[in-house]
Amino acid sequence: MSAVIVGSPSSGSKVLRRADFATQRNGLETLNEIYVIRTEDRASIQPSFGTLHKNYSTATNKYARMAVENFSFRQTDGDLTEINVTYIGLTSSSGLPPALVRMIPTPDAGIYGPPMIIEVEFITDKTETQFLADGCGGTSIRTGIMPPFGTAVGIPAEINGTLMPKNPREPFTQDTASSSTKYHGYLQQSLDCERRGIFLEAKIRFTEGQSGVSVIGQSKFDTGRKT
Repeated sequence: MSAVIVGSPSSGSKVLRRADFATQRNGLETLNEIYVIRTEDRASIQPSFGTLHKNYSTATNKYARMAVENFSFRQTDGDLTEINVTYIGLTSSSGLPPALVRMIPTPDAGIYGPPMIIEVEFITDKTETQFLADGCGGTSIRTGIMPPFGTAVGIPAEINGTLMPKNPREPFTQDTASSSTKYHGYLQQSLDCERRGIFLEAKIRFTEGQSGVSVIGQSKFDTGRKT
């Protein structure tokens, strides 16, 4: 999109000259708007990081879910300065873009499925605290055979409307006279996120998990889950 507005800025005002949109593969959008201001007004007109587009832009269309991520200045002739403001977020008023799923070949990662790790990249409106606590929103799975062994998070059926890969086999428990084994399917292995405007750009990795206990005389031990 491109727009040109004829005229010079008055004191304390800005004139929008151009707007350019771009979309990343994970659905996050960027918007660059270039304004012209009087150089003497630079300190008072420059935006703050995180300012919403609807509260700063002079464009006709206002976006409530896009926020200032970066801005820069270029001084021009006639005591004028250009402000290039980059907004990040979503131009839509509701909803989240589909998740992006990658299959990463990884030696020794498979148990019943191919040797790979599943990486899911998606946009979420959770806070960092909520994301770390909830992860992908999958079901909590006890990975040990007996307490106090821990729990992990299983792969959910979908993230942001995108269907996730199914477990190579249904989770099961297999008992023998000397051991007990639990197969868990895909488990959350790691997660990270980065704040982008009012959203988080998140990545979660899943790998097949299995745990077990072997009985040797009177003792038992947990073999942990295979990753």
